[in-house]
Amino acid sequence: MTIKYSVGLDISSKKVNGSISLIDENQKVTVKSSIVFYNTLKDFRSCHFGLKVAYQTRVPLVICMEATGVYHENCALYLFEKGYNVSIILPNKAKHYLISMGLKSKNDSIDAKGLSKMGVEQS
Repeated sequence: MTIKYSVGLDISSKKVNGSISLIDENQKVTVKSSIVFYNTLKDFRSCHFGLKVAYQTRVPLVICMEATGVYHENCALYLFEKGYNVSIILPNKAKHYLISMGLKSKNDSIDAKGLSKMGVEQS
């Protein structure tokens, strides 16, 4: 049985890499899916609609994103105003978390997966 979902978002000026993870009652973390969308209000709405349709359960859902200059601000505000639990993670904390998991290479997809795992384990 799933006890929490987390969406990790790695946001740049033009695009957002997303990953969805869950944690079960045995504390096993599983990455379920990934998505890429543009850093625009139109795509934030699509993301919200997709989450609303996919996660109509009473299981908690958290959204974690790295503080990336100003690029994360519009997405964070939009999702927060829609009622999501949004956590903004300092870049050095996210980097050290990925290192602690043994992930040395760094790209947007790996960062999104790391943020989603961090969300289910620590938020």
